[in-house]
Amino acid sequence: MLASDILNKISDEFDAVEVFVEYSKDEGFELKNLKDFSKQLTENKGVGIRAVKGNKLVFGYTSLADEFNLDKIVNDLKQASKIVKDVDAQTIPKIEAFKTTDIEKPKIEEHLIKDKLKEISFKAKDFDERIRQVKSTSIGIFYSQTEIANSYGLNVSFGKTHVSSAIEVLAEDKISDLGYYALDSDSIDTIDFEFLYKKASSLAVNKLYPTSIDTKKYSLIISNNTFRDILAHFIGAFNGYYVINHTTPFEDKLNEKVFSDNITIIDAKKIEKRPNSMHSDDEGVERTDTTIVENGILKTFLHNTYTSNKLNMPNTANAKRGGFDSMPKVGPFNLYIKPDKTTNRDKLLNMIDGIYIIDVMGLHMANPISGDFSLGINGFLVHNGELVSYFKAATFADNFYDMVKRIIAVSDNLYFLGSIGSPDIAIADCVIGG
Repeated sequence: MLASDILNKISDEFDAVEVFVEYSKDEGFELKNLKDFSKQLTENKGVGIRAVKGNKLVFGYTSLADEFNLDKIVNDLKQASKIVKDVDAQTIPKIEAFKTTDIEKPKIEEHLIKDKLKEISFKAKDFDERIRQVKSTSIGIFYSQTEIANSYGLNVSFGKTHVSSAIEVLAEDKISDLGYYALDSDSIDTIDFEFLYKKASSLAVNKLYPTSIDTKKYSLIISNNTFRDILAHFIGAFNGYYVINHTTPFEDKLNEKVFSDNITIIDAKKIEKRPNSMHSDDEGVERTDTTIVENGILKTFLHNTYTSNKLNMPNTANAKRGGFDSMPKVGPFNLYIKPDKTTNRDKLLNMIDGIYIIDVMGLHMANPISGDFSLGINGFLVHNGELVSYFKAATFADNFYDMVKRIIAVSDNLYFLGSIGSPDIAIADCVIGG
């Protein structure tokens, strides 16, 4: 392995070394307006090196597309070790080596991708006479192969394939509005393209006849894909670095109730068809299932080697890198709110007379530290278990960390995108501005 070859050449220069080698290939295909096909390709291969000399941690990286001058990198690291601050906790994991399984590099047949884009685009166009335009249909295929070796005997390699697809359609009848939906998986064969175009098209059509709603307190349901986005925005509350920096409201809340009893949050090692079902994290630490919140009670934060040692907490194997050119941070792999298998969406709708939210606007302005947010929302009035009428541009202002304590139920239909998933969520006592 290249990582171990590099390690052997430079390990004598430092007290401890970690070598991270990554090759990645990202191919994107898009069909706009049923006729304009485009593609893009990005390939990267590079090495990142973390080295410890004395109490100093230094980091360097280089693309292997360039001329690889290992001596220069080592010299730069040694010079940097003279001026950086001391590291205050162990950063390179001391773990036994274990074998991981590489994955086969996906074979991309461009003509088949192009045919699939045309097929789902024209099916979306024919879904309803009010669909005026299929603005964009896309398929992205990302593949990476990683090697990690360190001075403590770790020597692992692993691969990943992430396939995603999205569609955006425009419907029109007196007014016009957009429907957008996205799905992802670990292979193109497990993407439900029929569900994808039908979901986006029906969303667009349902938005064509908006009504207004009164300003008052409602019980509400937030759709699974929408609550997934909200959870992703506030995910830092479970991050070990946020504990160190005192920027999570949960800092002193371990083993205390922070969500309602209905909420259990898990970061799973493996979920079928999910692209982030990895044997190890990006430091080579073997992953296991981690229960973060159990029946509303905070059980742990997410950690890499540094945060776990700094805070004297177990390492949850959540080291993640943006690539060979970045140091490991902390992030989720398969984090999701556990669904309730006894409650389907119809049962959830029958629990409330209120509103069902399908879109939020302005989430990027929500404060992930304080939890305060003010969102524009679109959705449906709910009565007797039915979606009665569509409304748009209402206002929902609340505090995320207070709101999650008022969750009264969750559904069985889990929606995943990237590394985060959620079912539908029912919440009591929310003030909505009509």
